[in-house]
Amino acid sequence: IRSNSSMILDANELNNINLASLPGISAFADRAVLGMLKTFAGINREKNIKKWEKDFRLGAGVDAFSVEMSFGMDAGWAVEGAVGSSYKIDATYLSPHVNMASRMMSACKQYGLTILLSQNVEDLLSPTCRKQLRHIDTVFVKGAATKQRIYTFDARHKGIDFFLNKRSDKIADKNADNYSPSLWLKDLDLQEMRSHVTPEFVATYEKGLNQYLIGNWSEAVIKLKEANEIMIRTVVEDGRLEHINSMRGKMTDMNADDDDVIHMREEFGDGPSRTIVAYIEKEGGAAPEDWKGVRQLTSK
Repeated sequence: IRSNSSMILDANELNNINLASLPGISAFADRAVLGMLKTFAGINREKNIKKWEKDFRLGAGVDAFSVEMSFGMDAGWAVEGAVGSSYKIDATYLSPHVNMASRMMSACKQYGLTILLSQNVEDLLSPTCRKQLRHIDTVFVKGAATKQRIYTFDARHKGIDFFLNKRSDKIADKNADNYSPSLWLKDLDLQEMRSHVTPEFVATYEKGLNQYLIGNWSEAVIKLKEANEIMIRTVVEDGRLEHINSMRGKMTDMNADDDDVIHMREEFGDGPSRTIVAYIEKEGGAAPEDWKGVRQLTSK
């Protein structure tokens, strides 16, 4: 919503806007998420960005530096305008939804993910797009009083050769103009970045999450740990990462005590599974009597 000095905006009216009623909103929302994912692929396909990972000044000669980005998305209204004083003015967007998108981005670090979407976004997407997402948790985001189901599109770049899927700008623009939900099932970038996710993993994680939400935490821990092991096994069996191939046997050992193996298991396992298990263990392993299937995120 654009505003100028002659308009008075009623916050209650803005909050009552029903985005789902807008014509074409499903395709619009799908393309917003797709654009975010294509940006993720583009960053990891861009040679001028990737070459920094080989720069001795940043990586100390041991490839210790990598370019990473996190993405958060919410859906709703925002006020666009110039904000500041006579000393400094910035063009910006202000609204609770901008704040929520920021919270989603920040929460990526807690879950070990690249992308988080709010419930508001998921509600607007096409059924085909929704099936590609994973409900990872239900939370109260810091600064918000309404509980949120939060979702991810499981996207990774390590071991993925995005250069093989590069298209000309002309073809990319044509595909964008002719968007169809079937793209979620055919696009090579989307398939590759999600190749570590199997139907077995999705089903197991869903069982663990459901047990967690209804308060059966002992069963939840079992299923979530199992889901984590399935993802690790999938990455190992895929065989694309040379440094993992050299420790294949140890990677699938839950009791491995080698620091390098522990680090790799954490990096290539499932962040949400580990995060919820850690929360359950921190709370003593049993749901409180007043458990309502939602928790407070611990930071912004």
